[in-house]
Amino acid sequence: MRVNVLSYEPAGGWILYDYAVKLAEALRPHVEHAAVGFGQAPGFDVTFHVNYFGLRNIQVPGLHCTMVTHIDTQEKFNLVRSQAMAGVLGLCMSEETARRLNTLSGVTRFFNFAPPAMLAGERKRLTMMISGRLYDDGRKNESWAIDFFRAFRPEDLVIRVMGAGWETCLAALQRDGYTVEHSAQFDRGLYIDWLKSADHLLITGNDEGALSTLDALLYGVVPIVTAQGYHLEQEGEMILYATYEQLMGIAARLQRGLDDVNGVRRRMTDWDAFARKHAEHWGAQLAALKAAA
Repeated sequence: MRVNVLSYEPAGGWILYDYAVKLAEALRPHVEHAAVGFGQAPGFDVTFHVNYFGLRNIQVPGLHCTMVTHIDTQEKFNLVRSQAMAGVLGLCMSEETARRLNTLSGVTRFFNFAPPAMLAGERKRLTMMISGRLYDDGRKNESWAIDFFRAFRPEDLVIRVMGAGWETCLAALQRDGYTVEHSAQFDRGLYIDWLKSADHLLITGNDEGALSTLDALLYGVVPIVTAQGYHLEQEGEMILYATYEQLMGIAARLQRGLDDVNGVRRRMTDWDAFARKHAEHWGAQLAALKAAA
């Protein structure tokens, strides 16, 4: 199948040109040939007009399709209806539009092709912060913190620690691919910047409480803290735990949430699947035309 993705905007134009380029690139693994054109040309099985409004007459043989969106005037409806009556397929940006145009036009030539996002989606990561030095007596329960971090995939976590004594633990995490930022000394400006940009402040000590919990709450950061001391007396959203198992359960729940978000982002930017849907649809349409000939 040879496809001409026809842009009515010039090269370097705005969103519809970019759309044509992205679709043509994504189509290439699924068809014999896909090119971005700027006019109708012979030698293509499919001409996909990126913007129905530019198609006023069919100049070359083959299957013609248009991208249909924003049909909000009688003039626009009359145009897409006349195209449909001439055998042009309308690929709509929503199921609702396809259904309404099929009903109003009286011909079933409009189909739902809701597009992916134009921008590339960034992978969401959680930023976890710890503020506090370690002590030889283990009062900060740092082994729980390290196990908590390791419950996440390395690519899903940014770890920021302010306080001395963490060097060995953090070096091991870095060797295993985790993103780690560490300041052994307290730096007020950096502390505020890190805290403001964190998703969670993690406290694993059981020594009555950490004042940084209050700072986190003031900045809208959700602390993950031990259920003891003055942690129990604060206002605001906190995630409390009392046992190791509860802490690991929190990590598992947060990882599942990340997976859900990143799964949605992948689907929202899946141009390969979108292009494959086009190729399969056009292939079926061409087969039907050939069988009817």
